[in-house]
This record gives sequence, C-alpha cells and structure tokens, in this order.
Amino acid sequence: MFDAASGKDANLEPTCKAWNLSKQQVANFFAASREYPDGTHDAFYWLPCSIKGRLTAQGREWEFEINAAATATWKSGDTIRQWGCDAKACESLVLMMPDGNAS
Repeated sequence: MFDAASGKDANLEPTCKAWNLSKQQVANFFAASREYPDGTHDAFYWLPCSIKGRLTAQGREWEFEINAAATATWKSGDTIRQWGCDAKACESLVLMMPDGNAS
C-alpha cells in the first residue's frame, strides 16, 4: 500500500507498489523483530509503504501493518503493540533498515 495522502516521496510509489511479502516472510519479519512497548521513537525511519494483514498470536486475532522502514503495529481492540526490526534477517524483507538516524 502506498500512502499518497502523506504528500511526500511520490517517486517511491512504484517501489512501494512492487514491495510485497509472503505469509512466510511476514512470519520471518515478526520472528526477527522485537517489541517496543513505548513505541519506536527515533530508532526507525518511516516510509509511505506498508503491508497490512491479520494474524493470530497469544490466542488473539490482530490486525498488523508493516512499514517498509522495518516497523510494525499490531492492533486488537484497544490494544496496540509496536515492533521494530534491526536484525540482519529483516534486510531482505524491508526497503529501509534503521541506521541510528545518524544522518
């Protein structure tokens, strides 16, 4: 999904539309990610590309959204969980990895 409403990075639209993950790749992303209970703050970037779906974990149904910059959210009712992946295993799954935002 490309977030055209963001008004930024329109040149990323073809790349975003071409980016996809299989069910196994989604599972691999979450297996390599870690939860950030207080949010990812400035540890990660954001891109106008995301993949949405549903998953079952810990006996609950969750709606997930993975951002192409290696972050994700799970939502179930009023509960929101935030994830980020800086593991090498995620490099092939996302379009941008975190680099400490040193630039």
